[in-house]
Amino acid sequence: MTRYIPDFRQRPPSSLVGAAQARKIRPGYVYFAKHLGVMVALMYAGMFVLDPVYEMAVALAGVDDPWGQLPVLSNIIMALNMSVPMVLYMRNRRHTWRAIVEMSAVMLLPAALTMVPYLLGVMTAATLMSLSHATMIPLMAIAMMLRFREYAGHRQGHGLAATAKESGL
Repeated sequence: MTRYIPDFRQRPPSSLVGAAQARKIRPGYVYFAKHLGVMVALMYAGMFVLDPVYEMAVALAGVDDPWGQLPVLSNIIMALNMSVPMVLYMRNRRHTWRAIVEMSAVMLLPAALTMVPYLLGVMTAATLMSLSHATMIPLMAIAMMLRFREYAGHRQGHGLAATAKESGL
């Protein structure tokens, strides 16, 4: 008498497709979250490294407290300082120029939008800075979600550094 012993290593084709799709989707979301985390870390790095340079530059011009005396300019400069390392990172990771420009615009948009109520006297300088920076990360996440495939794609080893290494530079 022959006994049937099922082979659990074999799956029907329909479940293979589902498993393959699940493996593709899960790493995409993980990579997306990691990329978002790196972008936020780069924002803070730019702020901590470049803001003191701005403070020294305006101190040479005789402004003691740029955040209090020049809040609109300081808000824009801080957004730019946060954008610089992100642009360099995105360029190194070979993101499209369109994505880089979009991400830079997303960083500057809160500064531009909060400037109007401040200039109309509706909000204080502290609120201007707080609101501007509180909206940057959610807007950046939304911009990334709109181009999910670009930000969830695996790009390691394809940056400018890898290209230079391949070409012998």
